[in-house]
Amino acid sequence: MTLNPFEQFQIQNHFELYYFNSVFLITNTIVVCFFIIILFKCMHLVLSFRIKKFTQSILLSIFKSLYNFIYNLVNSYLPFEGRIYFPFFLYLFIFICINNLIGILPYSFTTTSHLSITFTLSFVVWYGCVIIGFSENGLRFFSVFLPRGIPFILVPFLVGIELISYIFRSVSLALRLFANIVAGHILLDTLAIFIHKMLFPSMITFVKIIISIIPYIMCIVLILFECVVALLQGYIFVVLSSIYLKDTYSAQSH
Repeated sequence: MTLNPFEQFQIQNHFELYYFNSVFLITNTIVVCFFIIILFKCMHLVLSFRIKKFTQSILLSIFKSLYNFIYNLVNSYLPFEGRIYFPFFLYLFIFICINNLIGILPYSFTTTSHLSITFTLSFVVWYGCVIIGFSENGLRFFSVFLPRGIPFILVPFLVGIELISYIFRSVSLALRLFANIVAGHILLDTLAIFIHKMLFPSMITFVKIIISIIPYIMCIVLILFECVVALLQGYIFVVLSSIYLKDTYSAQSH
C-alpha cells in the first residue's frame, strides 16, 4: 500500500484447487469471509462453554448489549410476524461490521469495498423480502406499488415509478455500503502514503518531523472516524433492510 492506495482493494489469488476439469480460485475475499465464519464459531464456543470466566464475562456482556440493541432496532420497525427474522439481521450486522473493521487494519483486505460482495448481501435481502411478500400476501403483495387515494388516470404512471424504485432498492443498498467504505479508505490510504513519501525516501530531519505531526494527527482522527463509519454502515444496512421487510407486511393492510 506504500505505492498505490488502490492496492488494498485488489483481489489476489492465494492458491488454486483443481476438481476434475474445474479450477476454483481461493482469493483474499474467500479467505476473509472464511475467517469471519471461524470467528463466529469461536465466539459461539467461548460463549457456550466456560473456557475462561473472565473472558466469557466480557464477551457475554458485549454480545448481550449488541443483542439487545439489534433486537430493539428490529422490533421498532417490524410487526410481530416479522420478528422471527431477527437472528438474520443480528448476524448480518455483525458480518458487515467485522468486514468493515478488518479493512482498517494494515495490510488487510476490505471485502465490502467490492460490489460483488455488497450486491450479494443486498440482493439476498431484497430477494428475501420479495419471497416473503408473496408467501405472506399472495397477489396482494402488488398493492405496495399502488399508493392510496390517487386518481385512476395516474395509476399506470405511479405503479411504474414504484416498481422501478422497488427494484433499484437492491442497487442503492449495495452502492451505499460500497461508496462509503471505498471513499473513506482511499482518503485514509492517500494520507498515509503522503506521510510515508514525505519522511522516508530521503533523510529524516527535524523540520520534516514537525511538518508531519499534523498529517499524523489527521490520520489518527480518520482511523477513528472510519471505525465509526464501519459500525454505522452496518447499522444503516440493517435499518434499511428492516424497512424493506416491513413494506412486505404493509401489503396486508391494503
